Amino acid sequence: MLKKIILAAVVAATASFAQINVGVRAGLDMNTFWGDDTEDAASGIGFQAGVGMKMSLPMLPITVAPEVVIDMRNFDPSDNVTLTEWALDIPVLVRFSLLPILYLEAGPEFAFNLSVSAEDDDGHEIEYDDDYFNTFEFDLVFGVGTGIVPLVDIDFRVVLGMTNFFADPKLGDPLDVSNMQFVLGATYWF
Repeated sequence: MLKKIILAAVVAATASFAQINVGVRAGLDMNTFWGDDTEDAASGIGFQAGVGMKMSLPMLPITVAPEVVIDMRNFDPSDNVTLTEWALDIPVLVRFSLLPILYLEAGPEFAFNLSVSAEDDDGHEIEYDDDYFNTFEFDLVFGVGTGIVPLVDIDFRVVLGMTNFFADPKLGDPLDVSNMQFVLGATYWF
């Protein structure tokens, strides 16, 4: 019982000294596919916007930074088709400060596919079944950032999809195609 009381006191004391900030995030991303079946895929440009929070403990170079972001991704899986996906991304990143103004970050990201539309080069919409694309995606995020401007963090991230983009392509063998993003973003902290 004494151990539980001491542990609760330590957790309460740590939480009371933690510095918590909230902010708004915006970013520009380059999207493509990676995997065994992506030889013809080209990249597309998208954007993201959302909110973030960072919790840092005094005297430790580690910060936890979860976010909730709406992400518009454009993909060019072949020469004549462009896919546009709207996703809700929830990255939970751990930051390690190398210097007071430079940090590395890494962690998982949970992405929920809100909608996917496709069109050909002539602007005609291409219809797909609702179950053609996966509705959930698990990603790994790696990045580097700086806080050189007061109240603003600027970062560069690489997002590697660990799940297949297509749920059941019904084209014989399932395709090995996953999402990959390069994101340049900024967060303004209040």
